[in-house]
Amino acid sequence: MTKVGVVGANGQVGAELCLILARRPDIELVAICRNRSGSAFLRWRGIACRHGRVADSTDAARLIADCDVIVNSSLATGNPAEIRHTEDLIVHNLFTHSKDSATIVHFSTQSVYGDPRPNRLYRRQNPYGRVKLASERKVRAGQRLSKKPAYILRLGHVCGAMQEISNSIRDSIRARSVVLPTKDCSSNTVYTAAIIGAILQITRGAVPVGTYDLMNSPRWTWREVYEYEAKACRVEFEPIVAPDRPHRSALAMLRGFIMSVVAVLMSAKLLVEFGTKLFVHVPDRVNARAMAWWLSRRARREIAALTHTPSPPEHLSWVANGVNFFPADQPTRELLNALEADSAANVEAKPWPTDLPDARTDGVRG
Repeated sequence: MTKVGVVGANGQVGAELCLILARRPDIELVAICRNRSGSAFLRWRGIACRHGRVADSTDAARLIADCDVIVNSSLATGNPAEIRHTEDLIVHNLFTHSKDSATIVHFSTQSVYGDPRPNRLYRRQNPYGRVKLASERKVRAGQRLSKKPAYILRLGHVCGAMQEISNSIRDSIRARSVVLPTKDCSSNTVYTAAIIGAILQITRGAVPVGTYDLMNSPRWTWREVYEYEAKACRVEFEPIVAPDRPHRSALAMLRGFIMSVVAVLMSAKLLVEFGTKLFVHVPDRVNARAMAWWLSRRARREIAALTHTPSPPEHLSWVANGVNFFPADQPTRELLNALEADSAANVEAKPWPTDLPDARTDGVRG
């Protein structure tokens, strides 16, 4: 039996993974949460937990030292500098305080590829993507120094019984408010069942060490995602199909980029004050033209709001990411079918267990 530790077990993704892994007879689950209030849901579901902070070197050994596979699904909070510092500590302690034969599985994100919107001259990364990319480098460095196998899984939009994405999709389906674009775009989604499948393949040693894009296999389109969620919540799927967003030329993309820069500059308080003072000294004709431009722009926005033309959510047209896809040995639909319908959400509550004992820290390795 393989002992699998899940760091960040109280998170949205980690909790659902724990509920599924706990039902497998070939897995001994070690759910790791920062405190007992965070683990309350899992303990209510009958899953014993360990409590402490893997980012703290005094806690790390007693939390993970006996695990064969350690899944890092933690999500640090704070400003970008604080998040990066915490993630660096967690990654360092995973390699330092795990046993010599341990395997590390680190969850990253598709945000490392940058702005997912189409027709972008430059796919700028947001702060979250930059922090996760730095964490990936930390994992690779830890692997080189420790010689322990490490897998980086770049997760797409995570869907599942307990995931906010699936819940919001189901809400829109029940409300008959789904608007899809005419062009059915490929999604960057991954169901928790596919994540479990990847973890099990890794525990069997069936996949080479590396960095992988983990999405549904084969990749699902957004319509397939909505159709599956409609079937899961037993509601007839009746989407509104809206025209696709128009394709922008290179000149239009450049103009949009310049306007976005101008908008950011105009939002700065000092520049607004400077511009206001500057307009006092320009000719009346320039002032009149600027005011006319502003009023017509505002009128167009207000008129557009009155038309109530349905428009599909922007993320349904995001570009498809992926460089090195995880070599799944089963299609995602088969993995989903293998689970009972909404098993993570409907499992009966069990008596609250006692906490798991700490890992042995007597120097025994391997």
